Amino acid sequence: MLIELSIFSIIIIAYGIFITLAIFGINKLNHTSINQQSISSFPFISIVVSVRNEAKNAEVFINQIAKQNYSKNKFELIVVDDLSDDNTVEVFRKQLESSDINFNIVQQLNHKGKKQNITEAVQLAKGTIIITTDADVIYRHENWLKIIGSYFEVNNPNLLIMPVDFEEQSNPLTWFQITENIALTAINAGFSGINKPFMCNGANLAFTKCAFESVNGYSSHLHISSGDDVFLLEDLKKIDVKAIHYSWQKEIIVKTKAVQVFDEFLSQRLRWANKAKNNSNIINVTFGFVVIFANLIFLALMVAGLKNQPITPYLSIFALTKLIFDFLLLFLSSKILGKVKYLLLLFPFETVYWLYALFVGFGSLFFKPTWKGIKIK
Repeated sequence: MLIELSIFSIIIIAYGIFITLAIFGINKLNHTSINQQSISSFPFISIVVSVRNEAKNAEVFINQIAKQNYSKNKFELIVVDDLSDDNTVEVFRKQLESSDINFNIVQQLNHKGKKQNITEAVQLAKGTIIITTDADVIYRHENWLKIIGSYFEVNNPNLLIMPVDFEEQSNPLTWFQITENIALTAINAGFSGINKPFMCNGANLAFTKCAFESVNGYSSHLHISSGDDVFLLEDLKKIDVKAIHYSWQKEIIVKTKAVQVFDEFLSQRLRWANKAKNNSNIINVTFGFVVIFANLIFLALMVAGLKNQPITPYLSIFALTKLIFDFLLLFLSSKILGKVKYLLLLFPFETVYWLYALFVGFGSLFFKPTWKGIKIK
């Protein structure tokens, strides 16, 4: 029993250190809202999006861009269609032509992948600031673009990491994704706050065109299908990690829909986890293993309880300790995302998360997920 206790003690201590660092980092972030009135001039911004079979999302996506409280002669939208099987190009063109958005649509004749698409868009971009996003983003605050422009003018980062939230829907799979996202947002923000960023989301990411070109864009990882966001982050960290910022002003948060079909959800998570195999960031790898092993405490507790083993009370303490750490972390993040009520789901979330973490963590090592019919490398 002493060996088992020692192992689980080390696991919970390591987990506690990670969570404590994240909480500390969150408190170090600059939470001060930018006074937009003090900005004398706003930069020209290029919003770029790689799309494939996104006809159904075009109208909402464009409406959310069109409503921005930002001078229309100060930004452009570049849409790169990656050989869609539907009428994506026609729908986007029709919607954009009826708007007052400056736009450019690039239609690929062969499938090139998101990284190549964004690279071509950046080459065409007139903006000094590039924002990558996804076509399934369904909500942006009307000041989303203005806050981003203001942030770059005041703070001059190379890269700005911003949160992505999920639209609320009444089903357990959405609740699970929202709860997980609250935790990942907190970890992401916290480690960015201590200059150790290791996650970001291309659905809401901004960087300078100059910084992108200084690392030759995605050239160091162009052979890997996914990871346009995190691998760019890793390359830019080598230049100046302090020039990578995180902001979670409420106006800067975008929302997307959670996946509604379970097998699509697992495929998405396997695709995301698949990136970790090619990411040499020691924090990313260590955090992944610590999370998996920390969640095994609940499995060990269940087995020990059924067998009435003497280690059960100690495992109960470890499990309770993990719950307390998680509650503190999620509380900070849920306040910003407006999702405090989801803290009530923490205990049921923890009871199944260990199985999910194991499946995704180890499954990504063996399965090649697909994205819209295309095998991910």
